Amino acid sequence: LNERTIIQGGCWDYLNAVFKRAGVTRDTIHKGTYGQGPYANSGEIEVGDWLYYINHGYNGVEHSGLFVGWVDEQAKQALILSYAGESRREPARYRVYDLSNVYQIMRPNV
Repeated sequence: LNERTIIQGGCWDYLNAVFKRAGVTRDTIHKGTYGQGPYANSGEIEVGDWLYYINHGYNGVEHSGLFVGWVDEQAKQALILSYAGESRREPARYRVYDLSNVYQIMRPNV
């Protein structure tokens, strides 16, 4: 993030590179599907989790990001380390996302 590194590919490719560079593996804590869930409860999510969720702010597409913390847990608003991908030459950034529909949680396993 500090290096403003551009990774070829999408959000998944970026987070996969982050986990590899950190030397950690990941365990799947919650697994649903994009359109059908089951969706995770906010209490299941921890700082550092790699989340897959419906991006309600961008046409309801699938997206993944690294959970940083809740801005408003009741309203399901969270700060996420996010990477746009889609061949855009933009580094990762922190952004608030609606986490109403998180369908997969992967947790770092150190």
